[in-house]
Amino acid sequence: MNRDRKYLLDADTFMTAHRQHYRFSFCPAYWKAILLHHGNDSVASIGQVRKELLRGKDALSGWVTNDVPESFFKETTDAKVQQTYSTIAKWVVSQPHLAPAAHAKFASGADGWLVAYAKANGYAVCSYEVSAPESKSNIKLPDVANQFGVICVKPPEMLEDLGVRMILPRKAPDT
Repeated sequence: MNRDRKYLLDADTFMTAHRQHYRFSFCPAYWKAILLHHGNDSVASIGQVRKELLRGKDALSGWVTNDVPESFFKETTDAKVQQTYSTIAKWVVSQPHLAPAAHAKFASGADGWLVAYAKANGYAVCSYEVSAPESKSNIKLPDVANQFGVICVKPPEMLEDLGVRMILPRKAPDT
């Protein structure tokens, strides 16, 4: 357990939770925990992720618009983040096993920026993505994070590290 670690959340941390594991109607504690730990300066994301989340016109985009403070989504415009991103982008392009379309996909997404911000500001990255270093069509967030010394964890590990406990009351409420 590492309660001092700060986490930067990938878009899939929200999207997969919303669609599968922690739907708003089923597990509101997940969403409350994210905001609570943002208030403790332990959880955040970046503006590029916010843009991805707002593309969907659903309950998740509504939550982002109505419930998530602007401070949650960090900007990636400072020089240290920009320089780190440039180094990451050069590394991605230098990978001979990747198809050119993989380079373009990576450049248009948030993953490189997540790793750059995390590296420059001492965050771990949280994502459901699975490492696939031999993939020719995609470069996965955990592989980029690993290359640049950024810790990458899955949401359950982050929740446990933060001390989040989703527990039921002793007696179920009457329905």
